[in-house]
Amino acid sequence: MNRRSLVCLFVCCVLALAACGGASANLTELQRVKSGNLDVVLLSPHDAIRHGQDSFAVEFRSADGSLVDVGDVKVSATMPMPGAPMFGTLDVKKSATAGRYDVEAKFDMAGTWRMTVEWNGAAGKGSASLSGKVQ
Repeated sequence: MNRRSLVCLFVCCVLALAACGGASANLTELQRVKSGNLDVVLLSPHDAIRHGQDSFAVEFRSADGSLVDVGDVKVSATMPMPGAPMFGTLDVKKSATAGRYDVEAKFDMAGTWRMTVEWNGAAGKGSASLSGKVQ
């Protein structure tokens, strides 16, 4: 094989490994709340959500534990502060796994944040509140 073929093979292998071991491969459940007949589960590749830029996942599970695609999902975050609350920046996207949504987040400081998860789709309309420490 020539050098160009080896480089191409190496790049293909790296991309294949990245696809197999993506962010959803090793997620830790941080919190689970019930809303109607769904469990809303907060998952992270870390042992906590971190301040600054971070990413995590939100899953929706039925009573039997199977993932449920709930349609459009929004997540908002606030930190109570004297005078006015601080707001987090969150961008939610459907993942390749139905029922799991990837969230890119920016929390400007560590502390206790309240997150509201809202959804609307074939599984109905609903919301859930989570509260937890951001490190």
